[in-house]
Amino acid sequence: MKDIIRRAIHCFQNAHKGAQPTNFIIYRDGVGDSMREQVLASEIPQLQAVIADLYNKVAEPPTIAVVIVNKRIT
Repeated sequence: MKDIIRRAIHCFQNAHKGAQPTNFIIYRDGVGDSMREQVLASEIPQLQAVIADLYNKVAEPPTIAVVIVNKRIT
């Protein structure tokens, strides 16, 4: 997942004259109740690691918002 995040940030920079994103909104759909904590515990630290690597010279790191849509099976 780290490679995907890194490529997405580079694509953003290419489209915005080298500027880095200042906000991240992570949208996760179809996550069951039992998987919510696992998603937060595994995916968010990966994003934070890439941000720490790419934003090491920035005074204030970007904000991260996570939206998790519950999976409902009837």
